[in-house]
Amino acid sequence: MVQFYLCVQLLTFGLVAAWDDVILTPPTSKTGPISVVYFAQGADITTDQYTNILTDLQNAVDFPLWVGIPQCPANVAAIPGGLKKGIDRVTTSMEDMGMKAELRFYAGHSLGGAMMPDYVNDEVADSATAMFLFGAFLTRKFKTGATAEGRPQVEFPVPSLTVGGELDGLARLSRVVESLYTQITFSEDPDKAALYMPVTIVEGMNHMQFGSGEAPSFVMKSDLQADVTEDVAHAAVVADVAAFLGSMVYPSQASYSKTVAKRVEESTQFVQPIVDALVIESYEQFLPPCYCDAKDEYGTSTFATCDSTPSCTGGATWTDVYAQPIIAGLKMPAVAGLSIESVDTMQPTSSSHAPHIHGGEDRQSSENPGDGNTPPLCAQPSGCKLDVTTVTEHKYDQNAADAIANWMDTGFAPVSAFEMKTKMKSRQSIWQAAGLVNTSFAESDDLGLNLCAEIQQAAVDYAVSHVPSATRTRFEKYGQAFVIGADVFGTPTWEKQDMVWSEDNDKNIVNVQAVAYSTENKGTKTTAGIHYCKVMSPARAMEWMYTDGLRNKLGLDKA
Repeated sequence: MVQFYLCVQLLTFGLVAAWDDVILTPPTSKTGPISVVYFAQGADITTDQYTNILTDLQNAVDFPLWVGIPQCPANVAAIPGGLKKGIDRVTTSMEDMGMKAELRFYAGHSLGGAMMPDYVNDEVADSATAMFLFGAFLTRKFKTGATAEGRPQVEFPVPSLTVGGELDGLARLSRVVESLYTQITFSEDPDKAALYMPVTIVEGMNHMQFGSGEAPSFVMKSDLQADVTEDVAHAAVVADVAAFLGSMVYPSQASYSKTVAKRVEESTQFVQPIVDALVIESYEQFLPPCYCDAKDEYGTSTFATCDSTPSCTGGATWTDVYAQPIIAGLKMPAVAGLSIESVDTMQPTSSSHAPHIHGGEDRQSSENPGDGNTPPLCAQPSGCKLDVTTVTEHKYDQNAADAIANWMDTGFAPVSAFEMKTKMKSRQSIWQAAGLVNTSFAESDDLGLNLCAEIQQAAVDYAVSHVPSATRTRFEKYGQAFVIGADVFGTPTWEKQDMVWSEDNDKNIVNVQAVAYSTENKGTKTTAGIHYCKVMSPARAMEWMYTDGLRNKLGLDKA
């Protein structure tokens, strides 16, 4: 039963304002510990737009559950003091109606979900039973703990469930995936974390489906069209929340915890492609770069590499496993049997750190093996193995708006690297070191060969081949397709020039061009035989397929 109480509050300037608070009384058939949930509304979403899903929740749980949805000033939960006053107000109203809650839950959607963790942490940490968030998540500021080895850990004073939607255009899937990974997978005790801070994903659900009715203008402009009906979405969300709350109210009944654990496992499997892409990017919010000060065989830091530790990542796996082998041309018949052991280190590319081919008797004086002045390291490619080191730096924000969104940790902007700035050894330098001393720069590394574009295409191919089939089919039907253009000549401004990312909404494509710079294998070893590429991360290609590349045709405002 829904009852609207227009509570009045005397404002400082003498006017009276009416509050559209919503109170839902428990079904009379329910028995067990009396509980209450305080729910914070999303920005510009009215309190009554949550009555359907929260009434469904009342009917689904195995105990009497009161619901209080306080209206915040201007329907914005971020206005200082508004949420606290609203919770106090609906508490008074419910207690006047006879509520005697034994357990208190806190929840919110969208901006309300972003604000509720602060309220719980600052105001009611000692009395709150648990919290659940819709289209919102625990922000990175709660990553305050660490294991004995130094691995970062998320900490929050009460058990907290995060529910995300696959097609949420505001609290994007990839940011919810980050929460799943950092809160559970990366936890010192993942099994315990899966019950204390579970994260679940509802496939096909968008942001507005956590409520009902007409979306406000910002949600309409930013959200995606759902693949499931509101009833289906609500049923899935309610099932996850009911199991989580049941595990809090009846901790001795293992069925609730088993259901929560199963849903976390299902969600983990569903989003594993995104996790894998972020891992090979060496995503900084999983672990930051080490930026170590190691020494190379010459006693300098120029060609040194960083070892990963529990608290930081030494190098970018994408550069190791994909980018440098592409530049090396290892699939070309001319170098059949050649292999390279590539080790990347993450360092600022504006620094003196440089790529290098290691090995040889006296490399202090031996500059570039096989260049005509120095013997090659191998007589022929077949059976030759070269040790190569590279340098990578990530640039995460494409523009100022993305930078602000990620600084505020809203989940609206892409989380993956916009570009990976990679310093690699050239094909000419590797082939010459492998014994093909007559390899010419024009035939191996001329920028007209578009070798960096091959890395761009590899990122797209990786994303296409790893996303779930439904995601791939959806993108192929509606998404803005990638068009990999020719490499852009980056000299003398390679460091400052951004990778080209140009969206053509009329043609429903996005043009992507790498910024490239290469030199002949002659001269000093820090600048000779290099091939630099600014390329997109495979995780950015994947985010485009899941979220951003769908906005042009599948935006909620396009329905």
